[in-house]
Amino acid sequence: MNISKKLLVTIVLLMGFFMQGYTQYEKTPRKNQKQNFEEPNANITERKHKEERFPVQYPPLREADVMWQKRVWREIDLIQKNNHPLYFPVEPKHGRASLASYVFDSVKAGNIVAYEPNTPMKFQLPMTPPQFEKMLSLEKQTTVTEQVNGQQIERDTVISMKQKPSDVKRIRLMEDWYFDKERSMFEVRIIGIGFIMEDLKSETGDLKTKFWIYYPHARRALARSENFVHDGNRAQSFSYTAILEKRRFSSLVTKVDNVYDRYIQSYTDQQETLYEAKRLEKEILEFEQNLWEY
Repeated sequence: MNISKKLLVTIVLLMGFFMQGYTQYEKTPRKNQKQNFEEPNANITERKHKEERFPVQYPPLREADVMWQKRVWREIDLIQKNNHPLYFPVEPKHGRASLASYVFDSVKAGNIVAYEPNTPMKFQLPMTPPQFEKMLSLEKQTTVTEQVNGQQIERDTVISMKQKPSDVKRIRLMEDWYFDKERSMFEVRIIGIGFIMEDLKSETGDLKTKFWIYYPHARRALARSENFVHDGNRAQSFSYTAILEKRRFSSLVTKVDNVYDRYIQSYTDQQETLYEAKRLEKEILEFEQNLWEY
């Protein structure tokens, strides 16, 4: 008798599992309470965290608590392998976009404000979305030669050039390193991000910083972005806020606050520039260690 009961329970459980699998893989879409067909979900779960994600709030900081502070400028070469999560995908696909693509779209939508470069960079010249699109394009008048009936004829024509997010091969960070004596913490905060592109007006293809974004105001928008790191773990994708603030990139220091207000390359040769950049970066990182006694 006990064996029959156990067998009956086993059969009922198996039928329940089979029915669950059948309903999960129905051929026709389910209907919700309003009798409308539900949209298919391409993921195994509903990924809502991206829309609900907020950046980690900065801790309060008073001017009196800043015992030491230095401003550092650094460049990130997006072509380097360590920086590929910031550059790829070149074109937006599957809900992913590069840092430049996301910023370009956010500026055009009005979610992020782009600023014209000025010296010193104080974010005083904001651009409207139409001004931003105009900055990325240029119409150039040139002369072309055509072969007509065996004769070469020259005519004037206008070439329209428009830059894309994939044209951004380098970005520039302006950041402040400081020591907060209230919390005894040595930290860094990114102030601005500059996007370096080819100067369309240059005949030699010179690079220039086309625009800046003020990072503290852009953190909320960048926190909603999402991209993979090198291991390609979809469940552990990072926002661009996390990639930048967790320092998951390789960069080269180009300038540190100094009396002469000069960049490293202005007083060093090519190979010496790298050594000097590493020396200045090491000097900043060792500052905190020198504060403590063991």
